[in-house]
Amino acid sequence: MSGRRAAGVPLGRIGGVPVTLSWSWFVIAAVTVLLYTPVLLRAYPELGALNYAASLGFALTLALSVLLHELAHAWTGRAFGWPTGRIVLSLLGGHTHFGDVRTTPLASAAVSLAGPAVNLVLGLAGWALLRTADPAPSLGWVLLDLTTWANLIVGLFNVLPGLPLDGGRVVESVVWALTGREHRGTVVAAWAGRVLAVLLLVGTAATGLWRQAPALVLVVLIAAFMWQGAGASLRSARILSRLHGVSATALAEPALSVPHDASLARTDQLVVTHLAARHPGAGGAVPHVVAVDAGGRPVGLLVPAAADAVPDDRRAGTPLGAVLERLPEGAVLPGELQGESLLRAVARSEHPRYVVTGPGGAPAGVLRSAALERLLAG
Repeated sequence: MSGRRAAGVPLGRIGGVPVTLSWSWFVIAAVTVLLYTPVLLRAYPELGALNYAASLGFALTLALSVLLHELAHAWTGRAFGWPTGRIVLSLLGGHTHFGDVRTTPLASAAVSLAGPAVNLVLGLAGWALLRTADPAPSLGWVLLDLTTWANLIVGLFNVLPGLPLDGGRVVESVVWALTGREHRGTVVAAWAGRVLAVLLLVGTAATGLWRQAPALVLVVLIAAFMWQGAGASLRSARILSRLHGVSATALAEPALSVPHDASLARTDQLVVTHLAARHPGAGGAVPHVVAVDAGGRPVGLLVPAAADAVPDDRRAGTPLGAVLERLPEGAVLPGELQGESLLRAVARSEHPRYVVTGPGGAPAGVLRSAALERLLAG
């Protein structure tokens, strides 16, 4: 087993999606009990010690509401063909991790709105139940009241137009659709999120809510979360702006396909012929040698140092396979990958070299991860 600490408590799979309860959730649960119980004791003194159970129950029902929110994101994403990785419930809510997503503005907006929609439905259902229930305070009534208003507030708050809120994703999608550039939408929505964070603090100061300890702690946590989340989105947008319209093919260096069962001497001949046939302005750099199988699919990359170490008198009897670096999983990229999809594909596997393929899966070039890093560094 790895010595790496677990990210939280695994809750199993729900609807096919793995769910993890982050350790940070226990922090917010403890804060809820410690700070909110005194408020309940003043509001419902007749319940006595049951107010502690109400605070803890509220933390649990809120976690359940967040889970349903994230499941709505996950299942809507799945409807659009997004690969869903996992859901993590954490300090200030939750997050749904998706795999390599090639999306559109419409799909992004729909997936984003699905979560708040669930909270609003839960809140309205709870409000309807409260209208018909006995208003005499009881543990169940208090829990329903707290959970109802929490879902209504979370649902409405999440549709505010700024990242990292779900409403910010909608703003991002609209700007993306109008400009054709996702990173421009991200920049607009991220700055809107920072403005919202500042307005939240200003509103708290102006209304006097800062005098209430639970409200002040919650507002500061939310504002900090929004500011940091917006900052992360701005950094991501700067990176994506450098990748806009840049495909794996455009970044790839020249490559030469050679049958994997060819000898090194035959490989040398093919490289010389390839260089001689180049256009005079194409330069004289030696191409990467990609070994291919009988179907023309890449199986490995020649290691220059290993090939150079083979003496001339042994090259005719040494197969190309003897000096190959076999291609691990994820080291072959379709040439049309670009932007965020290209970045995710490279970040997921972290190989120094990738074979870029063209139509039909034939090698079209070799992409060095260092070349991508230089581009991202500006």
